Amino acid sequence: MPRLDAERIGLWRQFCGVSAMLQRRVDQTLIDEHGLPLTWFDALTDIRAAGGSMRVHELCEVLGEVPSSLSRRLDRMEEAGYVRRKHTPQPDDRRAVTVSLTADGRTEWRDANTTYRRLVQEHFAKRLTDTDIAALQRVFSKLG
Repeated sequence: MPRLDAERIGLWRQFCGVSAMLQRRVDQTLIDEHGLPLTWFDALTDIRAAGGSMRVHELCEVLGEVPSSLSRRLDRMEEAGYVRRKHTPQPDDRRAVTVSLTADGRTEWRDANTTYRRLVQEHFAKRLTDTDIAALQRVFSKLG
């Protein structure tokens, strides 16, 4: 195993910095153009990918969020009319809550997704060659 040296520390810091910068750019543009933060877009994307509804604890896992933080976000998203929460007791969890996209949430996601895809193309995809993509896939498969 390679020794942790200044070069690897520098690459780690660069990776974190570039990732944070790109996320800030996407977040700000989504807010400017749609009034929708990236964290909301990510939640809507994952709910949509699950067929339009999912249990809140599953959404926590997918997003890597702590329940209290996600709960506050879902409160605001529900107030905006993008999601609806419903108490759905399960045999394994009597406190289970399901979150579902509303019609407004689906529309907002669709509109914001066009912008999101444009931003990913502009700030990420068009800057990378097929060789770069293959290298990133190889690296990310080792990290994930």
